[in-house]
Amino acid sequence: MDPEFVRLFEVRRGMSRNAIARTLEELEWIDSAQLNQIGFRLFMGSAAIQAGVYAVHHGDTPAQIWQRITQGQQHLFSITFVEGSEFRHWQAQLAEHPFIRSELFDADIQAVMEILGSDLSHPEGLLFPDTYRFFAWTTDRRIYQQAYQRMQSILMEAWEERDRSVPLESPYEALILASIVERETGAAHERGLVASVFVNRLHTGMRLQSDPTIIYGLGDRYRGVIYRSDIQEHTPWNTYRIHGLPPTPIAMPGRAAIRATLQPDASDYFYFVSRNDGTHVFSRTLAEHNRAVQTYQRNR
Repeated sequence: MDPEFVRLFEVRRGMSRNAIARTLEELEWIDSAQLNQIGFRLFMGSAAIQAGVYAVHHGDTPAQIWQRITQGQQHLFSITFVEGSEFRHWQAQLAEHPFIRSELFDADIQAVMEILGSDLSHPEGLLFPDTYRFFAWTTDRRIYQQAYQRMQSILMEAWEERDRSVPLESPYEALILASIVERETGAAHERGLVASVFVNRLHTGMRLQSDPTIIYGLGDRYRGVIYRSDIQEHTPWNTYRIHGLPPTPIAMPGRAAIRATLQPDASDYFYFVSRNDGTHVFSRTLAEHNRAVQTYQRNR
């Protein structure tokens, strides 16, 4: 909870001035409910009570509290979805928030897609990861709609400015590849190079061979480590087994990953391997890559 206020106070619909004053007195935010009712009548006149959730700040006077309630200056909440998160993570975050009404937690995916107004099969990748601000009792439906519209706007802007040599046929394909780029590196300066590797592979018909696609395809069966059996398992998302792009994104990519995908760095790299510090070694040939794997992975 933000340190800027002491507590949250809910004014329920139909709550009377007397009930509000008594509650404020019980919470020791005002000294006398009776005196505050008199003060309200004197200074607020016929001002209407507005339902909502309000913040009571350190040092607030009764007049400031009443003014906030009559002017509808509700507390503005926020919720943040991180880049690279999945739809299931969004569902859990929204369901756990005490001031968001969950209408879609148990809804089937088709119902979610209808609410978004999309004819695609799944919301994965379609929601823009960002911080969203809202008043109490907004719905998860509303936040999904805002995040979807924001993603559409950012994606289409990036698509219009794309490098036309990138072998992607649609904005949705760009979103799929951007989600892989997002999950492959957390180092901002590497995104363009990571994207270039996958673009180079698409140009030459090589499989993408991205570990995060294996993990996504395994879902809850992922055991924290990728085993040989996981690499060999054929799921629709396992880019070690399929050619080209998977059928959907594997996460919600941010603006930087989308831009890197559609305007990748120019490189002749086809491989990369983790240095185990959040960055990668990029290689042009399989021989170079194998040496890097030997150095950074097999001798760990």
